[in-house]
Amino acid sequence: MKARLIEIIHPKHAETMAEIMLKGGIVGSIWGHHLYFLACNACDSKAVSRMNKIKGRPKDQIFVSPGAVEEAEEFADLEKSLGLRFVTKKMGMKPLKYLEFLFKKFPLGVELFANRQAPSSVIFETAQGKTIWIAAHMGDKAYSKFLETVRNLRVSGEKIIFAGTSLNLAGENTLTVKELDKVITDFGGKVDAISIHPNGTSLKKLRFSTSCSVVSFINKRPKLLRVGCTKVSTLQKYIPGLQIPSSLIYTRR
Repeated sequence: MKARLIEIIHPKHAETMAEIMLKGGIVGSIWGHHLYFLACNACDSKAVSRMNKIKGRPKDQIFVSPGAVEEAEEFADLEKSLGLRFVTKKMGMKPLKYLEFLFKKFPLGVELFANRQAPSSVIFETAQGKTIWIAAHMGDKAYSKFLETVRNLRVSGEKIIFAGTSLNLAGENTLTVKELDKVITDFGGKVDAISIHPNGTSLKKLRFSTSCSVVSFINKRPKLLRVGCTKVSTLQKYIPGLQIPSSLIYTRR
């Protein structure tokens, strides 16, 4: 087995994970109710290609971008994202405060227009322009600390940006903390480190899916792109004017 197993309670957990990414490594996480991911440094083309190979994807496929309000501020063009402006006006909130509100409330990904700071490995070329997907789970302290550590390395001058994808192989459900053995089987020989919950096997079995829904804010009105574990009616309650296409992509239910 190649991967190091790093418990989230380790005092240097975040620093160790970030350093592995900085050196071109790929890390996995299986520590929380909706925090199961593979991640690499978006600024490292070799790491991006390697992670795509693990996932069985084309070597240059785009990944989900960083996952926090700070990264949305750094890499997204909030003013150009008209759907976000529409919603925040309805909600009486500033864009960043609204995103923080959403990220704390749901497992959620958002599509926004990208700015010039975003690396190509996390930029989607669309008919409307270059966009970026940010999937955040602000409620988890370990995840927030990890992102903060990566961010601090970037501020210090290092070229490192979190690029993430689901902890699964192509076409499969995201693995959960109850399936650590399968995580080890599928990824133990392919990635450099796996962050684990020290009491993972004793956690209560999840009663619901942990996938995030995805909402696009690049058009004049917000639009639901993918349905995850959150009910559509609940999303509509907190995202005014949310458009629901007749054909939707569904993840784990």
